[in-house]
Amino acid sequence: MAKFTQQAIMYSMLKLLQEKSIDKITVKDICEMCEINRNTFYYYYRDIYEVLEDFIKRETEKSLKETSKNTSFYEDYLQKYNLVVEYKKAIYHLYNSKNRDMILQYFYDITENFVGKYVMEEVKGKNLTEEDIRFVIDFYCNTMVGNTLRWLQNGMQQAQEELIHKMSVSYQATIKALIAQLEEENTKK
Repeated sequence: MAKFTQQAIMYSMLKLLQEKSIDKITVKDICEMCEINRNTFYYYYRDIYEVLEDFIKRETEKSLKETSKNTSFYEDYLQKYNLVVEYKKAIYHLYNSKNRDMILQYFYDITENFVGKYVMEEVKGKNLTEEDIRFVIDFYCNTMVGNTLRWLQNGMQQAQEELIHKMSVSYQATIKALIAQLEEENTKK
């Protein structure tokens, strides 16, 4: 029952975030939406910011545990960014709040995890240093997160799925060339 109540609180907050910023959501709003009293809310959480922190932590853990087999880079990327696609207004409100760091950390954690997996597959048997591999992972991770942030800054005009598709195409078009160039530089040393 406790887990159910906590999930109800978190998803009520998420639903409210679809409508308004975190700074305008009250404990009363959450309690009314999930039909609990204030004492029940405060039994689980100190305030709505703790609810937000718990929600993002759980979503990050869930995303990092999910392993997809026999999927493309695009499908994996789309799966990892499902929260953004499904709750884009809530993500937008979080991005524009004082709690921006939480959502930024979420983006970096999930992106680095799945990009790292694909990069490690590509670099198998290549003459690359650990520094080279870290550079490649950071390059793609920062590009993807940066494009997502730009998308948020520009008011989410383009469909996130379209942006993910373009980023996936860019990754596929450049990853082998980048690795080959780094490997060539290493052989010249």
